[in-house]
Amino acid sequence: MRRFFLSVSLIFLMALPSMGEAPSGKRAFWRSLLVPGWGQRYAGRSTSAVRFLTFELALWGGYFGFQRLGEVREDNFRSYAAEHARARMEGKDDQFLDDLGFYENWLQHDQFARYEEGPSAILYPEGAEFFWEWDGDASRRRYRELRNSSESAGRQALYMTGLVVANHLISAVHAGRSAGRIESEEQGKTAERRRTGVEAGLDRRGGMRVALVRRF
Repeated sequence: MRRFFLSVSLIFLMALPSMGEAPSGKRAFWRSLLVPGWGQRYAGRSTSAVRFLTFELALWGGYFGFQRLGEVREDNFRSYAAEHARARMEGKDDQFLDDLGFYENWLQHDQFARYEEGPSAILYPEGAEFFWEWDGDASRRRYRELRNSSESAGRQALYMTGLVVANHLISAVHAGRSAGRIESEEQGKTAERRRTGVEAGLDRRGGMRVALVRRF
């Protein structure tokens, strides 16, 4: 549903009229910084506009896809730990999830913590809330694989957001330059028209005189 509303919003902004004003590099830049392709459309670069917008939609599709994949894989490794280590996974932080994958049980974790950190060691209290006991080393390794795959999907989603930012910046610069060239050409034509004109008057003999005048 979020992807649907995002797509509709982008298409709506792309369809907004340009209000009939001459293209401006600054306006094109800010338009494409907001919505990639909007500034290109404003500058009359329809093909480039479609390309940037399509890439934007593809990136957001990838982001939501990887995000959903990470959520599914997280559910998988949590369910796996609950089944094979009898661990209670609700509300547990990343530190607990890490320890769960490195130690056979909570008691082994506490023993290593006392040995390595001494009196300052952070130990898990006795009781069912922080208890775990793997049914085999292979299950513990499989849990780590499942959790790593979930984190990998999350990193891919983050990578997609970086590409989204890059697409906005590249599109903005491209649109600003495209509109800027058009703006410069229009200004040049306007200046040329101002320098060139037609003057009419009477010549020495009293006849009508029409002359093309160019000012420098």
